[in-house]
Formats: sequence, structure tokens, C-alpha cells
Amino acid sequence: MSELSASRHAPCGLARVEFLPGVPGAVCVMAEGVEVAAGAQVVVATADGERVGRLARFELPVLRPFSERIGGTVVRRASGEELEKSQQLASREKDLLEYCRRRARDMGLAMRPIAASFPLDREEAFVSFAAEERVDFRELLRELGRRAHRRVELRQVGVRDQARLVGGWGPCGRALCCATFMTRFSSVTIRMAKAQNLSLNPTRISGMCGRLMCCLAHEGVRPERSRLAAAT
Repeated sequence: MSELSASRHAPCGLARVEFLPGVPGAVCVMAEGVEVAAGAQVVVATADGERVGRLARFELPVLRPFSERIGGTVVRRASGEELEKSQQLASREKDLLEYCRRRARDMGLAMRPIAASFPLDREEAFVSFAAEERVDFRELLRELGRRAHRRVELRQVGVRDQARLVGGWGPCGRALCCATFMTRFSSVTIRMAKAQNLSLNPTRISGMCGRLMCCLAHEGVRPERSRLAAAT
């Protein structure tokens, strides 16, 4: 199949791009005129700068608006120089993340560094970390800047976002909902498990993040539907 014919199989111009091995990646918009096939290495323009990723597959349109889950725009096929630079930056990302974890542990900071990102087109670095409470990371931030030789921004995320960034497999044997198709985190309550006659054992209905599994909301019975069923 030619690249042109493959590009025509992109419904609504959506594609899923993987940035890290084993992580489902993000849904991105195909820029006008970009003609690439699934499996190609592409450059994606994101809010934090350009990144290189692998176009895993084209996405089918969804019934609800998809603008909230867009991770960037596929602007072009990655060149050889961009691929080489991306590999170099990936090595620096790994080094900075390991250094951040080691220094945070040495400083006694109650935080868990999750991921580091070095954009292709910016002299910045972004490090995401999870923490239950606010953390005074000013000294750590200065050390990270000296280590990376660029401006570093530390971003705190919640435990649910941590699971989304890291990825993994749920008890159903499929990739985590939050790391694949979910657009945002919905409220999940124990009543949803009761409505589905599920075990209320926390270990059975909790996800990797330690919170109630998001799929309880996907399969939960809405109150209006419950009333309708009772009336009939």
C-alpha cells in the first residue's frame, strides 16, 4: 500500500502516535497535506514543543467531541537528523529522570518522578512527578537545571494521572482505560459497583492508581435508566 492510499484511511484526520515503547500514546490531528503510512516516524507539534513518535494507527471518529483528548498535530515525517536528535534526547531524558529520582530520595522529598521530556525545538525540559502533598522542590529544580543545561519545569500530577502517564494493564487484561481512549477522569463512586452487583472488596475494584477503577463509571447504571427499568 502506498503512503498516499494509507493516508486516505485516516477518518477525520486522527491518528494515534506512540512516544514511548509499551505506552499507547496520544491521539493527534493530521496536519493538512501530511501523507504518511502507519508505522512511520513522525514529528508531532504539542503544547510543550515538537516530539518524535511512531504513528501506530489511524483513529476512528467518536460520537462525542474529541478536541479534549488531542495530544498534538502530526506536522511531517521525521527526517534522519530529527530521528538522531530524538535518540540523543531520549538518552538525556533517561539520565535526567534517574538523576531526579536519586536526588529526590537523597533530599527526603516525598515525590515520585515519573517522566522527563526534552522537546526537539526548545531549550527546555519537563519532568512530571506524583506526590500526595505539596513539595518544596526549589533546590532540586536548581540541580536539575545544572544537570540538563537548560530550563527545567517540574509538574506535579495526581495518582490517576500517574497511572495514565506510566501505562499498564488492568485486571481485564487490556491496556488501562486512562492511557488509551479516556478524554478526562470522571467521578467514580462505590454506588456504581453496588449497582453492578460487584464485590465491594477494595482490592477487587481498585485500579493501579489505588482509586476505584474508571471502568465502573463506563458500565455503571444511570439513575434515569434505573427508574425507567423499574417502571417497566
